[in-house]
Amino acid sequence: MTRRLIFEIEEQVCPVCGSKGEITIDHERGQVVCRACGTVVREGIADLGPEWRKPESSRAYSGPMGASIGDIEYGNVKITDKLKALSLKKFSRPISTPLERVESEIREFLESAKEKLNIPKTVVEETVILYKKLYDAGYRAPRLESYAAVLYFTLKRHGIPSVTLKKIVEGLGIERSSFISAYMELMKVASQLGIKPPRVDPKVYIPKIVSALGLGDEKSAEVQRIAVDILRYITSIPRIKNGRKPQVLAAAAVFFACYIAGVEITQKEVAKAADSTEGPVRELLKDLSNVLYIEITV
Repeated sequence: MTRRLIFEIEEQVCPVCGSKGEITIDHERGQVVCRACGTVVREGIADLGPEWRKPESSRAYSGPMGASIGDIEYGNVKITDKLKALSLKKFSRPISTPLERVESEIREFLESAKEKLNIPKTVVEETVILYKKLYDAGYRAPRLESYAAVLYFTLKRHGIPSVTLKKIVEGLGIERSSFISAYMELMKVASQLGIKPPRVDPKVYIPKIVSALGLGDEKSAEVQRIAVDILRYITSIPRIKNGRKPQVLAAAAVFFACYIAGVEITQKEVAKAADSTEGPVRELLKDLSNVLYIEITV
């Protein structure tokens, strides 16, 4: 009602000087006055609006109109300023529950991780949802380690081999042993909720390993093609596959593929390309030597 009254008054003409559009309301004195000549057109105007004072009417006010949320809600400002201020109000409201606080903190962590590790936005959103579900179920690992563990779990579900455990630990400055403990606790809580552990196809690691070896375009294509066939055979043997990391299985396939393609490569080099240590790769190659027969035609 106050706004309607203001708009009606602005259309009036001063009865003394004849100025149009100069009629305004003095809220403090309750008067309708002409800004041009100072004539009091009407007195005894009641303030029907909320009990607040415009910031610009205060001596302490030094900012422009529409600069505060109060101005946006009750004043006459541009729609762009209104939308900006309402957005500010939404994000500046107090956090009332522990879950809201946790969501705010993990989003801040993931935004930083997204820039450092080049993580897709879909992974970020899915990580937030999964963490809230685990938190409700009692997941209480150390803060940063738990955020990183859930992120790694989600990355494995999406089959993104470029972001390895090593990159997460080193890139985000997390202690490896603490991260492993947080991940084991995550798996325990996830199992209670019926969330199955992610199964990563070792095949997704082959392009990354071959690329890290720097074999050149032509040889890389040949090695990848052979490695996929060898990996298919390796993963068909349960006693060879079970209990081994997918990147180690892929590394072994790439090693044999390089041998067939005539590329000289060491076990240490292929292990490094797979972000693994040499020991697991050497052990797997030794086991495979008893079941894998490679015939070279010269």
